[in-house]
Amino acid sequence: MNSLPVLHLLLLLLGLQAPQAQGRSLLTYQPQQNFKMISEIIDILNSSPSPAEETLDPNETNTLLNTTLLRPNLNAFLNATKNFYSNESLIWKNLKEFLPLLPTPTPRGEPIYIENNWSDFQKKLKKYLEALDNFLNFKNKH
Repeated sequence: MNSLPVLHLLLLLLGLQAPQAQGRSLLTYQPQQNFKMISEIIDILNSSPSPAEETLDPNETNTLLNTTLLRPNLNAFLNATKNFYSNESLIWKNLKEFLPLLPTPTPRGEPIYIENNWSDFQKKLKKYLEALDNFLNFKNKH
C-alpha cells in the first residue's frame, strides 16, 4: 500500500495547524479584515480636525510608499502612536496586527521620521495606510 496520499494529507493538516499554534489561523487575515482594521484607523484619524491639508514632501511620500520600508515604517508609527495614545488604543492595536503580515526585507533607506505633532502623524499615517493596503491587496491576489 502506498503511503504517499496519507503523507500529503498529514502535511496539509500540519500546515493548517501551525499558524494556530502561533495564535492565528490561516483564515484570520482575509482582505476584508485588513480593510476593516485600516478603515477603523482612518476613521479615528478623520474624527479629529486636521489643519489645512498639507502635502507631503516627495521624499517622505517615496519613503512611505517604499515596500522595503513597510515594516520599519510600521515600527516608526507604532512608536509615534505612543505620543498621542496609550498602547491599548485601537490605532496601536490595529497597527500591531499588521506586523506578522509584513516581510522583513533589507530596507533600502531610512524609515519615515514622524514629528511629535498630531498633524504630521495624521497625514503620514494616512499615506502609509494607503501603501499598506496596496501591499496587502497585491499579496492576497498573488
